[in-house]
Amino acid sequence: MPDSSWDPPTGPPNGAPLRPADARREIDEAIADARARDRELRAQLVELTTSRVRATDGLATAAEEAKEARTLAARALERADEAARSGQRADAGKWTGAARVFAIRLRDARELVTSLEQQSATTAEQAQQVESALGENVGRLEAVVASRLPALRGRKAARARHEVDEVVAVIGAPPDDLVERATDDARAVEAGQSDGEGEAVAPVADEDLESEVDLDGAQAILDELRTELGLAAPDDVRDDDATDGPPGTAPDPNGGSDGAMAGAASGSAPPSGRGRAKAKGNAKGNAKAAQNGGRRLPAGRR
Repeated sequence: MPDSSWDPPTGPPNGAPLRPADARREIDEAIADARARDRELRAQLVELTTSRVRATDGLATAAEEAKEARTLAARALERADEAARSGQRADAGKWTGAARVFAIRLRDARELVTSLEQQSATTAEQAQQVESALGENVGRLEAVVASRLPALRGRKAARARHEVDEVVAVIGAPPDDLVERATDDARAVEAGQSDGEGEAVAPVADEDLESEVDLDGAQAILDELRTELGLAAPDDVRDDDATDGPPGTAPDPNGGSDGAMAGAASGSAPPSGRGRAKAKGNAKGNAKAAQNGGRRLPAGRR
């Protein structure tokens, strides 16, 4: 004995006649489903477009940061090599410490570029899938109408066909305008956030800086840059006659010697907390000096 809850299908598939009221009901349900699905898909497309814009804009920024960090790291390595060859081993260590800071920035920027490239590719693929789903949604509605509309006659059939055509005109519209508006809105938001950020830099405690910065992670990048620049590794530089010169006499990038790297971190940890804090403060000065071409700025202009 069949289950009493079983409802046999109606319509042409099993040869049973389809009542006009049932046909109209199924058409209305198909229209409602198509409209809801269209809203859902277009909302997804807006989200994907926003994500793609952020990834694309962020990719350009990250690539520029990687380029700048590489330039600064290479400049610091060249100064370290010059100092080592001139016998200024202390200054060579200071320049190398600054190079490590920029190498870490380069590493992080490269990782961000890779991540954003993957995100951009993924969102582009997902957006294409959503656009295909928009077309499939229209096709499902048309399929229901094609199988149910013949059960209607006269003005009822014409009215149903007119309503379906109006819905198809809306849900079948290309999403180009929607994507363009979403792109403009996302870029406007990004521009507003950029304007609000300004140049303020949040302070970082010395102990936080020490725990977050992995100097060993920069070694591979430093080796890569030395190879590209044709510079010898620190152990390969001849220093048989080398003697440490006066402190704070690292070579100026413009040819002078104005103590731009005085007090820089040399890569070895100071024994005391006070000495460590002083060395870290000088390391920050080294990085800033390298960004300004090796010249340390007066306190009022840092």
